[in-house]
Amino acid sequence: MKKAITIAAVSLGIVAVGAPAANAGDGNGGRSAVAKECAKLKKADRAAFKATFGPKHAMRHCIKGQPVEMSETTPAEFKNAAKECRAEREADSEAFQETYGTNSNKRNAFGKCVSGKVKHTEEEPEETPVA
Repeated sequence: MKKAITIAAVSLGIVAVGAPAANAGDGNGGRSAVAKECAKLKKADRAAFKATFGPKHAMRHCIKGQPVEMSETTPAEFKNAAKECRAEREADSEAFQETYGTNSNKRNAFGKCVSGKVKHTEEEPEETPVA
């Protein structure tokens, strides 16, 4: 048991001592090799980089090696769903709030309607034309 603790302590000490020296004194302003690779990926194809690592904090996700799962929903789909929900709400406001509202005052009905309609269109399989 003491041997395992000693080995762990020594290896942590080596990592803790070695890491700052590698980042601060390697002449690249503290950027690691991983950050350099991420910068190369970003420079090569910015759109693919954003699609893989997300529109926000993409560099951080790349360095950590965490690809982000992006939604395939387009803004047009959100607009269409919002139009449908708006028409539904105008037809019968009380029924709309009762149908879609989930909190105590039913004020979240519009958002729930839009997200429900967008999810519904994502779940539908694409129809292939029969020739």
